[in-house]
Formats: sequence, structure tokens, C-alpha cells
Amino acid sequence: MEKEIYKIEINETGKFLERPNRFICEAELSDGRKVTAHVHDSGRIKELLYKGNTISLRKAKDISKRKTEWDLISAKAEDGEDILLNSSFHRYISENILRDGEISPLGKADSVRAEVKYGHSRLDYLVEKNGEKIWIEVKGVSLSENKHAIFPDAPSTRACKHLETLMELKEKGDRAGVLLLVFRDSDDFSPNKETDPKFSELFYMAMEKGVEIYPVQLKLKEGKIYYTDKEIKLLPKKTEIL
Repeated sequence: MEKEIYKIEINETGKFLERPNRFICEAELSDGRKVTAHVHDSGRIKELLYKGNTISLRKAKDISKRKTEWDLISAKAEDGEDILLNSSFHRYISENILRDGEISPLGKADSVRAEVKYGHSRLDYLVEKNGEKIWIEVKGVSLSENKHAIFPDAPSTRACKHLETLMELKEKGDRAGVLLLVFRDSDDFSPNKETDPKFSELFYMAMEKGVEIYPVQLKLKEGKIYYTDKEIKLLPKKTEIL
């Protein structure tokens, strides 16, 4: 099954030139103009953001409060697959998934609340279903090697903290889970131990404690995000690929 769940406006395609820092990149548009675009993804993404690679861009609606006129949206993988690289859309994509009982890994929910505070943390969602509270954190996965998806592609203290909070909530008696938005065609997933060993350790610890992990396969085609019902397997720790 394939179902359209979100649409992203794309105004231009171009070529990636360089990334002076993690927040911006330089690009050349199809008409030869050179522009600066905001990169809304703190990951390294070196396998997608390299000189000459094809990228898509969206023009900012209001530039009065920002330094860049463009936003980086996606980049082409070697096999031609268009990979979403703008994490600002994760909120809308994930909410559309969780609110759709047909495709949500949690099934039909009674309520879905975003950005809910717990202690000193703020979790992406609190889903309520049949009297149960289910706390959900969302992670976007753009890195996949030989159809093996991994996260993160840069050390993430924030992601580690989220796992610790989810384990605490699980021990308290609530349900807790991680929704993995996998943006490149993949067969399986494991945490990226080589890049962030602490996250990898906490990820498997969370699984052992009953934190639910839901990898969801998504595709970007012509500015549209599609949910697919392809199963992505979670690799156990003993077979983890580095």
C-alpha cells in the first residue's frame, strides 16, 4: 500500500556546491544563479550533500526575519531516489501518520497532542488510546547504506536524553515509543554505533525495557510524501551493523 500523507512546495532544483556551516549551503539553480539556502538538518549528510549533487529548494515566503532566501528540501541519492533533508517537516508528517488510524503503528487513537511537557523534557507527542498514555518521540532517518537504515549520522546528546526520558515514562507505567521516519528505501534498521555509541547503547536498553520502536517507510516523489506499508526490520544488538 502507498498513501500520500503530505505535500511540500518545491520551487527549484539545482546543484549543491558547498556547506560553509551546518545551517547553510551554497547552491547553483538551474538557470545558473548562485544562492544560499538554509539547511534544517544538523546531521552531516555527506553521502547526499556533495558538490554537484542534485538538490531541491523552496523559496522562503517571508525573508524579513531570516538571512537566507531559500530552504533546502531534498537531495538525490545515487539510485535517483529523492531524500527529504528538511527536518522542519517531520512534525507535520508524523502527526498525519499518528492521526490516521489506517496507517498509524498505534492504530486509531482517541487523542494526539503535540509538544507535551514532562518534567524538564518536552516530548513530541502524547497519544491516548483506550485509557492508556503513549509517549512518542520522532526521529527522521535519512542515512541508509545498502538498504540498511541507521541513526544518527552525528552524535546527538538530545536524542540520548529523549531515550532516557522514554525509559523513565515506561518504568512509571505509561507506554513509550520512538517513531522512526525512514526517508530512504530500507530493509532494516539499527542505531549507528560507530557515530554515537551512547545512543546505540541506550536504544537497545530502551527496547529491553519495553519502549516500542516503529520504523515507517516513507518516500518523497515530486514534492509529495508517501507512506508505504513496507516492513523495516529492527536488527537485534548481536547482529548490529556498524
